Amino acid sequence: MSTVMITGGLGYVGRYLTKKLSEQGVKVVSYNRDYSEAKSEFMTPVQGELYDIPRIVRTIQDFGVDRIIHTAAMSHPDLSIDLPITTVAANIDGTIHLLEAMRLAGIKRLINFSSETVYGHFEGVINEQTPTNPTTPYGVTKVATEHFGRVYNDLYGMEVTSLRIAEVYGPENKMPQVLRDILKTLHRGEKFVLPTGGDHRFHYIHVEDVVRAVLMAAETRDLKGGVFNIAGDRSWTLHEAVELIRKIIPDARIEVGDGYWHLDRHGEWDLSAAQRELGYRAQWSLEKGLMHYSDWLRDHEY
Repeated sequence: MSTVMITGGLGYVGRYLTKKLSEQGVKVVSYNRDYSEAKSEFMTPVQGELYDIPRIVRTIQDFGVDRIIHTAAMSHPDLSIDLPITTVAANIDGTIHLLEAMRLAGIKRLINFSSETVYGHFEGVINEQTPTNPTTPYGVTKVATEHFGRVYNDLYGMEVTSLRIAEVYGPENKMPQVLRDILKTLHRGEKFVLPTGGDHRFHYIHVEDVVRAVLMAAETRDLKGGVFNIAGDRSWTLHEAVELIRKIIPDARIEVGDGYWHLDRHGEWDLSAAQRELGYRAQWSLEKGLMHYSDWLRDHEY
């Protein structure tokens, strides 16, 4: 790779990607709507909006960008229920403006962050051919970005790959997330109580595995686009995850009731396409990830 642009480079996964690429000596342009003075030998911040096509085109040309990783989004399903129009503007309009800027600038490869939410409720085995049936405005926007990517691939010869990423956890996350909430409560010396939800099944994926999958998609030479499921090595009920936390923190006081969350229910995910086409396999088991995350949270205010 020569120069990679990351939209939302100040966000959770965006920061990880920027750091990892910079460590590898890859030049990174971090494109964000917020101003940042953070700069290094291999990373340059650029302030701009996704709807500003001329600015994106200039950024691509000025820095010699040859591919883009698109993480910028309104990224919480529950928030989208309260703010559907804002979510559509950020996620659909932002993506189509970015695609058009890339087309005009003459670059092809985009790694688009999609989501597990595209599937809605589906308790069978889920692969990329499973019908999409989102239950939130956020999920609808992610399906739309996938379709725009496919259309730009077909019409303009672009290489848009959408990654349907499962429940991300790990260091530096500031958004509500159940594993984060449990660990932070326990580290404060308090009891974690959740009246219901222990039977809900989650496909947790450590942020380091997300970064690996994204970079594999960005670097795979003959990849012409497509859609891939990206998750950890297996699914876990919340009850099962709690038992792992009790192994890590033996004096943990956790009370989680049976039943399900309001979130979509999924069966197991089939990751064979990502394994075959990208070479992706999760390296972080949930137990390993929780041990690492718990230790990290003890030393950091997040």
